[in-house]
Amino acid sequence: MGRKLMSVKIEWKIFTAETQSDGTWKSNSPSLAELLNVIASPARIKGPTRDLEYSMAQLAVKGLPYFKITETTAGSAEASRDEMGPIKA
Repeated sequence: MGRKLMSVKIEWKIFTAETQSDGTWKSNSPSLAELLNVIASPARIKGPTRDLEYSMAQLAVKGLPYFKITETTAGSAEASRDEMGPIKA
């Protein structure tokens, strides 16, 4: 099993959003957070996943292709996309 991420951030232009450990999103735009909580919630992830937050972020960028994953953090350590493995979305 992979290491547990604390958050994953996605961005597009002025909009940013970040996963939270409780399975929700926070954002600089309340409307974006609301949308992400619908389209990229833990309930939408199919099958087991090594990391819930990263799978949520991948599902979000699949639904909103202008967004990109810009940061994955595990405390003070950085995790690369290669370390996380395939998405289960």
